[in-house]
Amino acid sequence: MPGCLRPLTSIMNISPYVGGDVIPLGMTRRIVLASNENPFGAPPEVSLSLSQLGDKIHRYPSGCAVDLKDKISEFYRVPAAQVLCGNGSEEILHLLARAYVNEPGDEIMMPQYGFGVYKIAALSVGAVPIEFPRVDFQFNVSEILSRVTAKTRIIYIDNPGNPIGTYLTASQISELLKVLPKSILLVIDSAYAEYLSDIHDYENAMSFVDQHENLVVTRTFSKIFGMAGLRLGWCYTNHKVIDVLNRIRAPFNVSVAAQHAGIAALSNENWTKKSHQHNRLLSEWFKEQLAELGLLTIPCWSNFALVKFSNAHAIYQYLGQRGIIVRPMTSYNLPEYIRISIGLEEEMRELISLLKEITDLST
Repeated sequence: MPGCLRPLTSIMNISPYVGGDVIPLGMTRRIVLASNENPFGAPPEVSLSLSQLGDKIHRYPSGCAVDLKDKISEFYRVPAAQVLCGNGSEEILHLLARAYVNEPGDEIMMPQYGFGVYKIAALSVGAVPIEFPRVDFQFNVSEILSRVTAKTRIIYIDNPGNPIGTYLTASQISELLKVLPKSILLVIDSAYAEYLSDIHDYENAMSFVDQHENLVVTRTFSKIFGMAGLRLGWCYTNHKVIDVLNRIRAPFNVSVAAQHAGIAALSNENWTKKSHQHNRLLSEWFKEQLAELGLLTIPCWSNFALVKFSNAHAIYQYLGQRGIIVRPMTSYNLPEYIRISIGLEEEMRELISLLKEITDLST
């Protein structure tokens, strides 16, 4: 008797990722503060570059994204040969899981309340996802190391985190790398690194790559560069890991449009400065307003705030019915919290005004 089609067993344990753009019945999409996007969008040079693609669209893109890697090398002062570009940094996270999980029972570690893609990447290759706890929402190197076993293959760390926007300090990264076995790949996901450029003890971990062959740092154009819709990310690591990933990535994994847009975005150095300054000033104002309303926020150094409500679902619905879409954190086991991206000033003022209209935020 013919058998049934059977996927990898662990795949059926995956809860599909749900983005922040989901609009439930009764809500309207007018102001979106759910996906940590740059409210200014992409630099104007990006739109210009896309309008000039012309006859390039019917040609295959550079398989290795040569020109884009050269621009990343120039902008970030890293060797182009140690850069690999992907269809968003999420593709690279998945490629790493495919490449370095070898046997049933292999483990991939990730933070409590960490980016949801880490667990999906682990289960997609049959690995066992292992969470290490945060201490008062902060990373703790001892807690990370205490979960390491002989079966650990990869450790994913979002730095700073999402939806918990705390981070590993430079000294913590150094401490972790000194003790971590070289057989374990440490993946530092620095998607929001540009927003912490003025934090003295923050380190995106790229400076450690040359001394540690088991370190990969992933970056993205989705956040401060405002290119989430184009799906472009990259990683910086040693030549051996680059060689492995090049063997399994799709031959033309980064589109012509994304490659040209990335080069254009990096030609405007003032864009990140403008976006960072706006985010820093408005984040501080927003958190002050929330505090005046008696609302608790978890310390975050990214472009969002994680706000605690005793009635989070009701607040989510209330805002959504008035056209402001935010992100409830139930799927992250934080049912009392809502993640709110930092948008334009007028958007944040409207949100605060709506919250002030609620006579009792605790009910």
